[in-house]
Amino acid sequence: MNRIVSNCILGLSLLMLAACGFQLRGQTTVSEELQTLYIQGVDTRQDEFGVDLKRALVRNGITVLDEYQEDAALFTVLENRYNRNILSVGSDALVREYELETIVIFQVTDDKGELIGSKQRVEARRDYQFDRTQILAMDEQERVLRQDLNKQMVQSILRRLSVMK
Repeated sequence: MNRIVSNCILGLSLLMLAACGFQLRGQTTVSEELQTLYIQGVDTRQDEFGVDLKRALVRNGITVLDEYQEDAALFTVLENRYNRNILSVGSDALVREYELETIVIFQVTDDKGELIGSKQRVEARRDYQFDRTQILAMDEQERVLRQDLNKQMVQSILRRLSVMK
């Protein structure tokens, strides 16, 4: 009896999920001229953002070159900035909230050196409450939020690349 009820609940859940229009995010499709890219302006071997960007591009079927070749498009990171801003201060003049902000400005040129689109600016923000009594936990929270920001930035860049012609 319990198995029948759990199967009915599972079936109804799947039906409701399908009815709401939810779809898993598939691969990003980019134009043919962006199928082979060389990334400059960010370290794709050690920098967390660069590694995440390269992985996402490769996962979406884009060939990312380790060395520049003349027949490849060029993805140039012009600016990659990470800021931690004070959002609020308590009555004791101590910080209560921080805002983490990431800004990436990039441009893409084709294999002939012509700019595709214009310079693109992508930014993301997160804020969190800061507790001085739990410094180690706050450092870990900031690290996790920064990873989340990097993932959001990479997804935004992939969406921008998908509409470039």
